[in-house]
Amino acid sequence: MYAIEFTTQIENGIVKIPKNYHNLSTQNVQVFILPIKKPKNAFNPREFFGVTSFSKSEIDSYLQASRDEWDNYLDEK
Repeated sequence: MYAIEFTTQIENGIVKIPKNYHNLSTQNVQVFILPIKKPKNAFNPREFFGVTSFSKSEIDSYLQASRDEWDNYLDEK
């Protein structure tokens, strides 16, 4: 398997393949679409600063305990 990467436009739901790739000898492909521009409403972690009353150590303890539960779950199976 090999991959080809190129930048193109999508117009009316149609992906425009560059001319130098029109003669590919395959009928089945997998397409990944990655937008080049950042969305206007991108996630901003600063908006969530101070939204909880729990301390960092309490959150870390909870996460550690949750992870330990999953580790034990896999050992039981």
